[in-house]
Amino acid sequence: MNYLHKYKVPNFLKHKNNIINLIKKIPVNSYKDETQSISHTDWNTATSMKREYLDYIKNNIFPEFGLYICQKFKVNKLEIKNVWFHLYKKNDFHNIHLHGGCHFSSVFYINLPSKLKTKIYDLDDNVINFNVSEGDIISFPGFLKHESLINLSNKNKIIISFNSDLVL
Repeated sequence: MNYLHKYKVPNFLKHKNNIINLIKKIPVNSYKDETQSISHTDWNTATSMKREYLDYIKNNIFPEFGLYICQKFKVNKLEIKNVWFHLYKKNDFHNIHLHGGCHFSSVFYINLPSKLKTKIYDLDDNVINFNVSEGDIISFPGFLKHESLINLSNKNKIIISFNSDLVL
């Protein structure tokens, strides 16, 4: 069964530095406990906080991505529910988890050192093999377990994650 869908953002290199610079405008906010160590995120900040990177991707990335998903699944609309970023510095990680209350979880790879992709498991707990590069968005059912392995690189891994629902 093919659980994973990959979308390559057109002209990603044109957008990469803009997105990174807009993320850097967000005040540094780490999230660390026994299940995760994330050096910078807006996952746990007030939704009222200004997020210029979000405006940017809503205008420049999501329209074509949404069209791709709508055509692929023969639906009228993709409803994006939540959006957040994670910046993983050396030794950061996010243990196995899942996303409830959504059809899809998606990961948009902005900066990906050493091919440090998300590890996704199928319903039998087998690792799903896939190739991914910077500028790719992978989408998979929100009920699938996944994790971000420890970043052993000196380079930051930066992703934008979001949940979404299909609407007929």
